[in-house]
Amino acid sequence: MPLSCSCGEWDGEGVGWNFPDDFVQFMGTKTHKRKRCCSCKAMIQLGSPCLEFERFRPPLSDIEEKIYGEESVPLASWFMCEPCGEIFLNLDALKYCVDLNESMPELLSEYHELTGWNNERNNHVSL
Repeated sequence: MPLSCSCGEWDGEGVGWNFPDDFVQFMGTKTHKRKRCCSCKAMIQLGSPCLEFERFRPPLSDIEEKIYGEESVPLASWFMCEPCGEIFLNLDALKYCVDLNESMPELLSEYHELTGWNNERNNHVSL
C-alpha cells in the first residue's frame, strides 16, 4: 500500500493495533527469542530499542466473546526495529497513513520522490 493521507479509525473489523508511545527495550517473548521486524524482516536482538504494536481483533465466536467480552481478542504483539520505527514515527507525524506490513525504507523512498527530497543536497541526514 503506497503512502496515503487518509486513514480511517478501526471499525471493529479485521485486526487493529494500538499506537506505541515510545520505543521500548525488546525483551523477547515468553521464550526469550528474537523476533523479526514486521516491516523490514530484520531480526531484533534482545535489549534493542523497538516499537511494540499491541494487536487485537473482534471475537469470532460465542466462546471467545464469553472469554474476552465483546471488546476485542488480544493477539501477539508485532515489533518494529529502531530504524523502521524512526521512519514510521516520522511519517505518522507528517500525517501519512502507514501500514505496519509495509517496508518503511521503501515508504521513505516514496516520500522522497513525492516531495522532491534530494539526498545529495541534504546530506546531513542519513538513514
